[in-house]
Amino acid sequence: MTRTSAVYRDTLCRYYEEEIEGEAYFAELAWRCAEPRARHRLHLLAEVERHAARAAAPLIARHGIAPKDRAALIASGIAEARAAPADWALLAAEMRESYPGYVAAFRRLEALGPPEDAARLAFLTEHEVAALDFLHRAHAGEAGAESALHRYLRATPAEAPR
Repeated sequence: MTRTSAVYRDTLCRYYEEEIEGEAYFAELAWRCAEPRARHRLHLLAEVERHAARAAAPLIARHGIAPKDRAALIASGIAEARAAPADWALLAAEMRESYPGYVAAFRRLEALGPPEDAARLAFLTEHEVAALDFLHRAHAGEAGAESALHRYLRATPAEAPR
């Protein structure tokens, strides 16, 4: 196990857990969504969360971190989705407002991490960047707004799409 700060380990654990919750959150929203285009976009966001969690899993193992029970995290994500706006436009507006804060938070995590974690941490940050890019493009009505999400899903931590 690599020696790292408690702040780094705790933050990494929390963000990893949030990716698992996020996948369940977006999947539940997609299940509840009646509009096909929004449902597709929500499924893509769930896939992005899953991809980010998979990329973080080796860091969790490397540092001997014990996250919360997966089933409890999934239940938490579903509960959050049930309390979220069912309207895509309202949900997307909330995400456009809050996601810049996530990008900044993940960049702070990158700064806390050891050099051997740098590529995977950058990849984690990139999932928030891709989601924000998608949200802005979708809001502007751009064709192919989902392209940033698809790029992220095709990428691996060693080749983070910067």
